[in-house]
Amino acid sequence: MKILNKEINVSNFQTTNLVNKFKDLKFEQKLLLGGFITLGIIAFLNNQPAPSAPVASESTPESLDTFIPQGLTLIPLEIANAEALSSIVGNMGGVVDLYLAPTDTRKGGIRVASRVKLVRAPRNPDQFAILVKETEGQRILQQSGPFIAVVQNPEVRGGKLTTTEKQNAVRIEYSN
Repeated sequence: MKILNKEINVSNFQTTNLVNKFKDLKFEQKLLLGGFITLGIIAFLNNQPAPSAPVASESTPESLDTFIPQGLTLIPLEIANAEALSSIVGNMGGVVDLYLAPTDTRKGGIRVASRVKLVRAPRNPDQFAILVKETEGQRILQQSGPFIAVVQNPEVRGGKLTTTEKQNAVRIEYSN
């Protein structure tokens, strides 16, 4: 018990000694010391982690069908240059022209759609779809993929499907 009393007396002595030293300081020194203590408290509070409040995070949507505007339809497509396209367009997609990709049975390079909105799938970023008017969706579906997407400037307005017109055949006439 005697040891415990000595420890209490020592701590009381140190506290009393600090109070006396503070009383002996000049007014300007007390202001300076108070300022340092205040700055220390502010710095300590700023380093504390902020309380976690419910923050509306930008997560990918569960499904894109809730974002399709009225009168438009979203058509998933097989894009031949999807890997290159992924590194060019943003997280949501971009504005593109669609061309038929060359296959064993057909020559490619025929434009199918001009300035249509390409949308990246939220659950699989390597999959793409285009947003077109419902009335023009059937014309895209008549073409068999895969397609090649060529990125366009999104600032220029107006998108349309192109009609596949037969080109005039070259006609050579020989005369003697």
